[in-house]
Amino acid sequence: MGDLKLTGPLNLMGNLTLKDKVFVNNVEALVEGNNLGTAPPVILPPPPASPSDPAPPVSILASFNKTIKAGTKCIVAQGVVMQGSVPTWPGMMLPSQGNTSPSLVSANGLPINVVGDQAVIFPSGGSASFTQSGQ
Repeated sequence: MGDLKLTGPLNLMGNLTLKDKVFVNNVEALVEGNNLGTAPPVILPPPPASPSDPAPPVSILASFNKTIKAGTKCIVAQGVVMQGSVPTWPGMMLPSQGNTSPSLVSANGLPINVVGDQAVIFPSGGSASFTQSGQ
């Protein structure tokens, strides 16, 4: 099968399972999954000790969208992330910066997040960036 390339304005609604690799405005859509991004470490214990998890990955645990899927995984339209080799530090996906008007593609009214979008990790306030889609 080929790639599914969505361009907007488009609002996907209801229960929908897309079988192909999904692109939004020529950028891969993010899906829920492990180790998709990176962020600066949370500085615990405090300096001068080194962080307990110095190069922690960031996983997308849950998307606010649970009805639009790429294969078996939910497409991310904001949601909850966790940082750490063992997921420890919570965070939140930010609204998409790579999927914006006038060609906005959304899932039930929320902009679909794409590769290159970011999340904020709450304990540190650091930004996590996502370099792979998980598809």
